[in-house]
Amino acid sequence: MEELLESNLLRHFRIVRFLLGREWVTIGELAHTLRIPSRTIRQSIGEINQYINPAKIESSQKFGIRLTYDAQLNSFYIYASIYKQSAHFLIIENICIHRYATLAVLAEKLFISQSTLKRKIAVINQTLEKYDFWIDTKSVDMVGDERKIRFFYYCYLLEKYDVLDLVAPEQELRVIDELISEFFRPISVFTEPRAAGLFLLE
Repeated sequence: MEELLESNLLRHFRIVRFLLGREWVTIGELAHTLRIPSRTIRQSIGEINQYINPAKIESSQKFGIRLTYDAQLNSFYIYASIYKQSAHFLIIENICIHRYATLAVLAEKLFISQSTLKRKIAVINQTLEKYDFWIDTKSVDMVGDERKIRFFYYCYLLEKYDVLDLVAPEQELRVIDELISEFFRPISVFTEPRAAGLFLLE
């Protein structure tokens, strides 16, 4: 799922993923492991902290940095916070949940130009086409393998919101649940839909 993120948000995602479940690490260690310059990491930490509240990346001259969050939160909240910063994910979500007559109408809803929207969709499609579906700019809809499209929507909404029932109708949920069960029936290691979402598009 994260490969749909813009480059700066993908960097944020990689930093967060590395810090999750760890205690203090030095910026040098993080820079070496992720192959990101230390200066860029420091800048990214400031950017991440602007939108993951009440979670926070703490820093200490003595110990380094670490990711902290309250007991009632979990890693999915932090990942969802990153996804919510993404224009790519906003485009996908609007196409997923709503229907637009033309690309111009969607561009107006997103407060961007139609040419900018086309460029962003072209970037998104470079990833989606590998999975046999894509965004069609004429119909302003996902086209391709319908089963994979539904599965993608399920995982996307579950990862971003963790409350799929608030955005999808009951009939649609039943169809998607049947697809999930059928898809993972031969794969015993996956026992919950959440597990499916974590491995989609990785």
